[in-house]
Amino acid sequence: MTMPSPGGFYSQLRTYAMMDPLRIPEFIRLCHTDTSVTILDKWPKGMYHALVLPRVLPPYTMHDLADLRAVLALPRARAHALLLGLKRDALAAKKVVEREMALTHSFAWEIRMGFHALPSVEYVPPDLRHLKHLHLHLISSDMLGEAFKTKKHMNSFHPKMGFFLDIDEVLRWFEPDIEPSWFAMKAALDKKTYAPILKEDMRCPICEATHGTVPKLRKHLTAHFLKMKDEATERELQKLLAMNNDDPNLLQVAPDEPTAEGEGEVSAAVAPALEGDTAESSTSTENGLKRKHGEGDGPEVIDVDALPEPPQAKRQQVAGPSDS
Repeated sequence: MTMPSPGGFYSQLRTYAMMDPLRIPEFIRLCHTDTSVTILDKWPKGMYHALVLPRVLPPYTMHDLADLRAVLALPRARAHALLLGLKRDALAAKKVVEREMALTHSFAWEIRMGFHALPSVEYVPPDLRHLKHLHLHLISSDMLGEAFKTKKHMNSFHPKMGFFLDIDEVLRWFEPDIEPSWFAMKAALDKKTYAPILKEDMRCPICEATHGTVPKLRKHLTAHFLKMKDEATERELQKLLAMNNDDPNLLQVAPDEPTAEGEGEVSAAVAPALEGDTAESSTSTENGLKRKHGEGDGPEVIDVDALPEPPQAKRQQVAGPSDS
């Protein structure tokens, strides 16, 4: 079977960045501004995972927005302005995700915002490099997305291993006291520095415990998430109890006075509500935002993170600077 081209991934991101955001299907588009569009990642590595794409608008060209390295090669003032705008828009998108979290899980948890130091595909053929487009990841810290399946996935999003570059870390490179030579070193995003990180042992992003297999790590992460949810529930209960101390009537419930007729009315009212909940939950996705990419949602796209590494000969053909 022929492996599909990774060009689909890049071309679709570039297409969305050049489109009128209102023409992007609502089950793909999370939100947008005058300068960016945020879409749901088709292969979520966290329960909530979105991509913030800078729109291709003057003074920036497609080449300027190809990847993080291209942005960092711009005049510093222009690069800084672009990244500040992306952070602003990502924070707005983060609020949308947090509302979804609260509605679905009754609490919101950490959402990370950052870039991959190197591209999703370790080796990008030269004939596909013009299709790349910068994307800022907006990902929940649970790492329990349906597409989290490999060590590379974990290591590329781990907040402390170094491959995932938090937006605030990148913005610190632009501070006035930063030496130009140090900025140039960081902006180079040297593959020799970052590629080995993807091959290190998997570590839990919460407690740093190491795990040899993805299933074991997922089980471990699930336990962390359930504990976090229990703690959030307990905090809310304590808030209610504290409020009740100020207003003793707050948690008092009026005594029921059921009648045969009244009980029947309650049952009739509850049944449709349950049916409605079931219908709504059927549209939910592992990306947590009650949207799902349909079969007819644009050009064929593949999960480039899941592609096997090319054989040695192929690596030699395409070896060169690669970006994220």
